[in-house]
Amino acid sequence: MGQNSSSWLQEGEIKSLVDEAIKNGTILPMVLVMPDAGKTWYINSFDGKVQYEDFFIKEFIPGMEKTFRIRSEKKYRGIAGLSMGGYGAFYYALKYPELFSAAAPLSAAVRNDSVFMKITDERYTDRFAGVFGPVAHGENRLTPFYRAHSIIDIVKNTPVSELSKVRYWIDCGDDDPLAEGNCIVHVILADKKVPNEFRVRDGAHEWIYWRSGIINALQFIGEGFR
Repeated sequence: MGQNSSSWLQEGEIKSLVDEAIKNGTILPMVLVMPDAGKTWYINSFDGKVQYEDFFIKEFIPGMEKTFRIRSEKKYRGIAGLSMGGYGAFYYALKYPELFSAAAPLSAAVRNDSVFMKITDERYTDRFAGVFGPVAHGENRLTPFYRAHSIIDIVKNTPVSELSKVRYWIDCGDDDPLAEGNCIVHVILADKKVPNEFRVRDGAHEWIYWRSGIINALQFIGEGFR
């Protein structure tokens, strides 16, 4: 949210981190592709005017597999992201478990109902209205569209057999305001006996945290490639 496809390269220093990790054998060789999602939340908007989800699933993934020397089976495909990208990683893995072997949401933008309702009108207009619908107040903000795209709701309502098709690595800093939502998801998965790796480290919603955690996340994803 508010950044672009080059942010992981520039602020995340991901190329040097990944190159070194591949060189020393910490992670398996892999291709990382980082699309720009603007403020789409990686989903199709409520009014159908922006269909980012359709683009990602139907055009982007097939296009990358034709462009780069990568395998197209689920086993060799993982998804990760931070903040809004963490939401997207969660959402795609939950909705399309046939496509991804592992997901690593970092500091994922997951909020429970009460937190979502407390978002200020100004912030909601800037970051949510274009995707989730016009500004509303109280429970009126919890529309059927919101419910269908709430990570917490999806995890609650998805059968264990489906949830277990993807391996999850959930990582969020202890000083991150999004930690509560990530903890809730972990607890629901744990209650359902769905295996997931849950990490709460010292840190906030900032690049120093994500730089320090990305290799462990990619190592987890790459374990399924063997």
